[in-house]
Amino acid sequence: MKLFPAQGLQRLKPLAIPAARLALSFLLTAGRLSGGYAPFALAMVAASGARLPGLLCLAGTGAGSLVFLDFQAGLRHFAAAVLIFAVHTAFYDTRLYERPLFRPCVSAFMMLLVQSIYLLGRTAEQWALCAASAAVLAVGTHLWRQLFQQPDRHAVLFLLAAAAITAQAIPPLDTISLGHILACITVLWVSLELPAAEALCVGAAVGALLDLSGIGPHPLLCAVYGGVGALASLGRSWPRWTLPPLFALGAGFLALLFRADYPAAVFCEALLAAVAVFPVRRQPRPARLEAAPAPEVPRLRQSAAAFRELYDSFFRGAAAAPPENPSVLFDQAAERVCRDCVLCASCWHQHYTGTYNAFNDACPKLLQRGRAESQDFPLYFSSRCVHFSDFLAAVNLELRAYLLRRQYRQRLTEVRQQAQEQYQQLGEALASTAVHAISNVTVPMGYRIGSSLRPREGERLCGDQIASFEAGSTLYLLLSDGMGSGEAAHREAALTVRLLQQFLKAGIDAAPALQTLNSALRLRGENGGGFTTIDLLALEQGSGAATVYKYGAAPSYVKRTGTVSRITAQSLPAGLQTEPPEATRISLQPGCWFVMVSDGIADESNDEWLQNLLAGWQGRDVNTLVSLILSESCSRKGLSDDCAVLILQLPEPGGGTQV
Repeated sequence: MKLFPAQGLQRLKPLAIPAARLALSFLLTAGRLSGGYAPFALAMVAASGARLPGLLCLAGTGAGSLVFLDFQAGLRHFAAAVLIFAVHTAFYDTRLYERPLFRPCVSAFMMLLVQSIYLLGRTAEQWALCAASAAVLAVGTHLWRQLFQQPDRHAVLFLLAAAAITAQAIPPLDTISLGHILACITVLWVSLELPAAEALCVGAAVGALLDLSGIGPHPLLCAVYGGVGALASLGRSWPRWTLPPLFALGAGFLALLFRADYPAAVFCEALLAAVAVFPVRRQPRPARLEAAPAPEVPRLRQSAAAFRELYDSFFRGAAAAPPENPSVLFDQAAERVCRDCVLCASCWHQHYTGTYNAFNDACPKLLQRGRAESQDFPLYFSSRCVHFSDFLAAVNLELRAYLLRRQYRQRLTEVRQQAQEQYQQLGEALASTAVHAISNVTVPMGYRIGSSLRPREGERLCGDQIASFEAGSTLYLLLSDGMGSGEAAHREAALTVRLLQQFLKAGIDAAPALQTLNSALRLRGENGGGFTTIDLLALEQGSGAATVYKYGAAPSYVKRTGTVSRITAQSLPAGLQTEPPEATRISLQPGCWFVMVSDGIADESNDEWLQNLLAGWQGRDVNTLVSLILSESCSRKGLSDDCAVLILQLPEPGGGTQV
């Protein structure tokens, strides 16, 4: 029985935001400005957009029109809300809808369009009040777009000001308004953390909204609350017990200065607000975390600099040694055989050109064969040489030594080249780790991930492997396809995924991590190891900037509304490629889908069906799309190869959580 309330609250939690939208749009209809306009409720409809959130706000606005407004004003108000919702629904799937100024401008225009019909022949003051209400609507729409996901200070402040205006619908108690008290509390509370100039502007803005609600003919509260905000900012270091009477006196003096009808009421409202705010013990605001280096950062930087210096000193700019000249074979053989021969002077002085040409003619053949034979030399040389058999044996002896030296130098050159790459990549990896250690933490966007693996028919283990994880503010999606199928391919792909995941979680950038892993796979391949394809997405969650890295991987796909773009690469798999991985930079924003597949699903020559499937997909569940792609692929190709699907969905604001 004790668990029932907790379980009930958990079940009701998903309904909290929809209920808040419905309730706020209903209550804010009571927050009217002069002329009978209720722009705050319309702003809630516009900020919620299309689909269910906007429909709930539209229903709340309609109910509020019946309760708080008279028939004619309520009809105009609800007609404007219907038009705003209809336009947002019509443009919901377009790029124009994502522009920051689209919804505020369109919403204000729809309100003016409806209200202007009733303003024909009215005074300029009525037109000005309507234009001011449309401006309030545009500001509210812009500030409240992320109100239920990531609200900022300005959005909350505007909501409190709207609540203060709504509270004015409650009848005043002897000229003291509950709305004025709430507005004064808001100004005082916010101003304690702002500079004097900014606090003055905030107070003046809140007062201007109250003046627009029809309290008086002059901008009285604009001036009073502006001065109250500046006083709160300047006097926040004063003793707390002195603040309530001082600020109440300041508000009363400003009310007298601007000839308020009820200065005593303004004094009492300020006094009650100050009594509510100042005795509350407020914790000091935590200082903003600056990008201070961790204790390990200088050491990482020094290590990176040392590896770079080592690479620069020993390797950078060093030219490869020239290959050994094959003529050394004949020089060494002649030194052994021809020195004591009676024909030495004849062969090496009188007929030097013929001897030199004979060696040039024989050299390509014996190098290709790996052994010198008598027919390699021209007849005029072999018939004249009196120690030809001894000379031929000496040439073969020197040839074996020459070939061993050439093989050794070739192997040494390859090892030196690999060492150069590893020193360079290790320096870049350490440098990028130091940068990650001091990077600022950003607010991540919501996302959903769906994935599935299926082994080849007849195999127990899948040769494709996938992973998705976060490292700092970066989200990584990784897919590796081991060559072949079965246990060997599974082992290679799993090793690649595990090693690369360790690199990236350590804070190393994707490019140097991939190059280091590729070099290691090349070395391992010489001892009988395999090679794998790598498909990697690195998404910066704060900005939506993403990079796709490919080592021999199948195409990837980006779906934006009804359009699908394909990302391909021509590089070889990791372990065979000598160049860095191919990198493609893209931007992923809410509403996008990113799809990774292995070549068992589709390849570059046979993926038109997959592009058509993604272009026509209108669903919202990522796992349903994964299942659909797998079933369609199996119906076309069967399970003739290992299959892997990895999909990232970035839902629209208000529709996504991290999973």
